[in-house]
Amino acid sequence: MPEPRLPDAPALPPLTGLTRPAPGFACPPRLMLLVEDSRVAAEAVRLICRRIGIRLRRAESLAHAAMHLRVYRPDIVLVDPGLPDGSGLDLIARLASARMRPSRLVGVSGDAAMEGPVMAAGADAFLLKPVSVAQHLAAMTGELAPRLAAQDGVEEDGLPTRNAGADPLALRDDLRRVRDLLAEGADPARLRYAGQFLASVAQALPDRGLAHAALSASRDGDSARIRALVTRTEGESAAF
Repeated sequence: MPEPRLPDAPALPPLTGLTRPAPGFACPPRLMLLVEDSRVAAEAVRLICRRIGIRLRRAESLAHAAMHLRVYRPDIVLVDPGLPDGSGLDLIARLASARMRPSRLVGVSGDAAMEGPVMAAGADAFLLKPVSVAQHLAAMTGELAPRLAAQDGVEEDGLPTRNAGADPLALRDDLRRVRDLLAEGADPARLRYAGQFLASVAQALPDRGLAHAALSASRDGDSARIRALVTRTEGESAAF
């Protein structure tokens, strides 16, 4: 019996009218599209964009990305391969093979094993969560990063190098999303996505122990364990 699947990814719009990339940026790009389903993970990217003056648009799914791309022509596109309605690798490949492509196309994941598939799909770079200014600015923009004195998680201008102390509202929304996915039934693909989504949130916090436990529960199809991890994380976040 075939394994149940999440709905097929929506068709992407024709990618015409994009500006052909220059050999390098003379100045920071003006617009970035982040295709990321986690609010916590998106917050780290938002902080980076605020720092270097890039306008940010965020899409939570392939369907939302398609709507953005009908209206906007971003200079940089960051894509998480694990999305609720399909694989972000398909979007990377679609953008990479377009006649006129974004100036910078980057895959971002909490799973280091995704670097090979991301680069094979045609990305210019791969970022391993948690995303930080000090470590990832050059890969994200294609520009040399400014000199950064990262100590104790804080850079020279006082901005965090990582997403420690994540926005509690964003974390709450992400955890509620996991609960909603688990409440929708025992579909193996949805359960697998719920565990992978929780692991992605954990990588962005960063909480490697939670990420490992969530991936393990996802592989085992253990919905009760994923619920327990969500409950524990909610309790820990409420304590601060």
